Amino acid sequence: MRNFGLIMLLALLLAGCSGNTRNGDALSAHHTAEKVKDGWSKMSKPLEIEVSGRTKAELEAIGSLAVWLDGMEDGKAVEFHFDGKVFKPSVPVMADSTASPLVCYPFLPSLHPADTVAVSHPLGEKLAGQIQSVTQTNDKTKITMKLEELTALLRLILKSDNISDVMQILEIQGDCVATAGFLIPLKGMLDGRRSDTDRVCSVLSDCLLNNGIPHDFNLIPTEDSGEIHITLKVNGKKLSVSTTLPPLRRGSITELRLQVSDGRLSLGSSWVDTRHPFEKQPVAATDSVKTGYFLQKNGAISPKLDENSLAWVIKTDGRHGKAVALDDNSTCNWFGKRSFRTGHVFETADGKLREGYFGQPQEEEDHIVFSPRIRFPASCALGFDDGAALTQAILRNATGHALKNFQDKRVLPSAYIPSLAEMARLAHHLEKHKDSLPSFFKIPEGTYATSCESGADTFYSIDMSGWFITAYNSKEHSDMKTRLFYLF
Repeated sequence: MRNFGLIMLLALLLAGCSGNTRNGDALSAHHTAEKVKDGWSKMSKPLEIEVSGRTKAELEAIGSLAVWLDGMEDGKAVEFHFDGKVFKPSVPVMADSTASPLVCYPFLPSLHPADTVAVSHPLGEKLAGQIQSVTQTNDKTKITMKLEELTALLRLILKSDNISDVMQILEIQGDCVATAGFLIPLKGMLDGRRSDTDRVCSVLSDCLLNNGIPHDFNLIPTEDSGEIHITLKVNGKKLSVSTTLPPLRRGSITELRLQVSDGRLSLGSSWVDTRHPFEKQPVAATDSVKTGYFLQKNGAISPKLDENSLAWVIKTDGRHGKAVALDDNSTCNWFGKRSFRTGHVFETADGKLREGYFGQPQEEEDHIVFSPRIRFPASCALGFDDGAALTQAILRNATGHALKNFQDKRVLPSAYIPSLAEMARLAHHLEKHKDSLPSFFKIPEGTYATSCESGADTFYSIDMSGWFITAYNSKEHSDMKTRLFYLF
């Protein structure tokens, strides 16, 4: 019996030793797998940067980033370009899962981490990256980052009750307006003010005041509120207003809405937010706008037609001019006898007839003489080429409902209902360029309203497909189309 017990004890000891061997093998295998995994994660693979918290439109506007990584050639940052999803380097950059790059916008050539850059007006957007996560797959290392603003944004929205007002100068100044400092881009540090002389921002714009483009000023952040003075030069006359701004904190936006009315500048509504979307600053005005370019929905001019195009430029001096909407807008239907008052009644179309054809004559007795080359007196409808002035008068007299409907539909405040002369000229322009009209441009067909009154109860219309003019249209019972024009 004692021998049996000894045998059982020996068996148990041998079994225990066997189990320890198997556990040791498993532990060793686990350690080996961890080492392989750790080694695999530290393998260098092509680096790409993903930016979170920004829309695709914002990322497209940003375009490229400066990225610095320890070990980069010459110790300089490399430019990474947005490809529609992520930012990829212009030259190959390899990184492993321990990578911790420094990222900033905009890209500056030969940028090193310790570089300090002096900045002054116009500052523009300055962004710095903050790492959120690092992931690695078989073929790449992807680092997700947030881009944070380093400046504060002051935005001015301008509006005038005169459609044709032109602003030559916009200037802001005040103790809280700091436009110069020192930036260490890759470390995301912006601090210090250069001198008290950097408290004035001027913009020489020579732009239409009602073009809808906001005027943005990126400023050095401050924790203090302060008074600001705003000066405009409109049509050669200086106008000014003062107000107190809240603290302009890093990444915030402060928007002020200014109104020019009866030759005076006043402050309307304002608001502050802790963040704002990235927007590319409009290209500075030039003298190179050409007929055939496109007015965009944001008020800018583009040589290319795209989904943001609003109107087709048909007249320009290189900087200012007129554009015709790409499609119809039945805005005139909301103006009745009470609102449709311009103070200027045109008795005849060309000094002779109140109705008839203005193209190829159908019958000699009802043919109205019109040619873009003929200079008619401004006293007749075919000689008055300023529908903006007529529309201005209509809006001044418009009732609340009619005015709101027009404002809701016009897209840009520079919109107006063209005069009879402008629509007749447009008909000739389209006939001349019928083989080269832009895509998405809807050719005006049928009868269109104009801003020319023919009497207390009537106004002029024009049949753009039949080339026919009539002054016998009731202001109270009109269902005509309207093709808006825009000043720029």
